[in-house]
Amino acid sequence: MQRRTLLSSALAVIPALPLVTASPEPAPATSAAPAGRGPVILDADMGELNDDAVTMFILAKAPDVELLGVTVVSGNTWVEEGTAYALRQLELIGRADVPVVAGAGEPLMPGRQERLAAENILYGKVPWGGAFDSARPPAYDRLARPPYGGYPRTRPSGSAAVDFIVEQVKRRPHEITFFACGPATNLALAVRSHPEIVPLFKEIVYMGGAFDKPGNITPAAEFNWWFDPESARIAVRTPFAKQTVLPDDAAVGVKYTKARYEAIVAGATTPVKKIFRDLHGPLFAEDPGHSTFVWDALTAAVFLDPRIAVRPRERYVDVDAAFGPDYGRALGYGLDEFSAPRNPAGTRRATVVTEVDAERFWRLYTSLLRRP
Repeated sequence: MQRRTLLSSALAVIPALPLVTASPEPAPATSAAPAGRGPVILDADMGELNDDAVTMFILAKAPDVELLGVTVVSGNTWVEEGTAYALRQLELIGRADVPVVAGAGEPLMPGRQERLAAENILYGKVPWGGAFDSARPPAYDRLARPPYGGYPRTRPSGSAAVDFIVEQVKRRPHEITFFACGPATNLALAVRSHPEIVPLFKEIVYMGGAFDKPGNITPAAEFNWWFDPESARIAVRTPFAKQTVLPDDAAVGVKYTKARYEAIVAGATTPVKKIFRDLHGPLFAEDPGHSTFVWDALTAAVFLDPRIAVRPRERYVDVDAAFGPDYGRALGYGLDEFSAPRNPAGTRRATVVTEVDAERFWRLYTSLLRRP
């Protein structure tokens, strides 16, 4: 009830705040921590050993990284499910010290789920709707089925995600890298209800959008920015000191296969390896040719080792939030044609990574997941 009240009050604030317009680019913030180190917040639509969970493991295992907390948003799963999965998986890897904070349970636009039936008729049925494909649970400890390993013993933070984000960023100004690995609802609510925190972030790293390829949910849109286009638009139009986007363009070049799985689980058992064996082992036993993308894990990898990004490009980025066939489409304008002040009104500059060094990525990914 507390989270619903906060969300409602934050939504009430949003219309009274002016939209971010095209203004001079912010000066880069002076950071106390170099790239690949320092405090981070992971904002995720958590699943059971999905890409969000693996990203959480990587950040929890990485040296010189302080995982301040995991804020949860609905997307892949409902926020109640994601909260339970985050809590339990952190317990299983011995990191129950990391706070888990429940956030927005619904996209910013009211009726988003109800409109999905009309979208499917008008623009083609989406192959997967994430949380929209199931009923929302009443609480994190009352799911349709218990999480892997049973319900968590630890409890989520008593605050809400927006409050946690604001508190942490004010406490550690110019230090925190924020990973927006699910729909951007929590981030949008935080910056629109507390605009004073905008210049205090070190960097925002998104997994979202599809720039030079079709989307993976509709021909126009990638899942995270499709689930809540209004929030994605607010986020990328906010004048953060630095924004980096890992879109679906980069993800399609990196596939997780049985050989990659076997490299992770080889040798003596660790808590992370046990989770992989229990949850992914049966998939590969049933279908040795099974493969999937790693999506969110690319954000942590490029943060930890920027050389994984191949020829990153600076673009002015936006999201189409007009209801129609392009709902949720990522828009990227090249600096050669659209450098400020010619950039489309409201757009902000971001580093877009559409290609990664896959072998370098896998070396980092595997070494961190194999750490005791």
